[in-house]
Amino acid sequence: MHDLDRLKTLIGLYQKEAKDLKKFISACLNDWDYIMADHYAQRLRQVNRELQILQTILDPNYGDKQILIRQIAHYKKSRSLPGQKDLMELYGRRIRDAEKKLEGMNNLTVPEPLFSNTLVEILDKLTRKEVREVVLMLNREQDLGIVITRGRRLMLRIPKIKTLRSKSAIWNYQIDLLQQMGFQWDSKETLLCLGLELSSSTKQVMECLSRIVFKIFTFEEMKGKSYISYR
Repeated sequence: MHDLDRLKTLIGLYQKEAKDLKKFISACLNDWDYIMADHYAQRLRQVNRELQILQTILDPNYGDKQILIRQIAHYKKSRSLPGQKDLMELYGRRIRDAEKKLEGMNNLTVPEPLFSNTLVEILDKLTRKEVREVVLMLNREQDLGIVITRGRRLMLRIPKIKTLRSKSAIWNYQIDLLQQMGFQWDSKETLLCLGLELSSSTKQVMECLSRIVFKIFTFEEMKGKSYISYR
């Protein structure tokens, strides 16, 4: 399956879960079961956060579109309230302006992220031993990146942790998430590393990197702070 297809499938699964959770919350509230309603509400917040991340990967303008959609809904609701006759023209103008902006955004062609295609090609070269090291730099200003090498195992390393901590480029909760993925400290606790079997496919490595890049950190490629290099 293509990377874009996998992303759309994952979004669909999260959307279904969000829909089911809303039904569960409503049912619990009807039964006065506030404890379970709160439990489902916490999970719904997590799912919505994941959806926000995934939708933004699919469409960098997703957040701006959602703001416009909420603005339009707010203006339409406000326009329908009693005593708003004097503001009808103002709300109507704001609705038309927001709808025009939203239509323009929807007509934009969103290219598939270069990150995916380029990195897949370079990882394939690493597998074929055509390159020795791949660096996925997430933020060049803070020197935050992932170094990927191939030896007895395929190794993913995040170096200079102490320096990154001092610059607030990495936080304890992010380190905890990385450790949950299987990352371990070196003897001096200066870097985190994860070893993968050499038989791991490029797809598996990409899925691992995607979790790191999009769920633990924020990939800054579009802002000019990130790059991919190899040697």
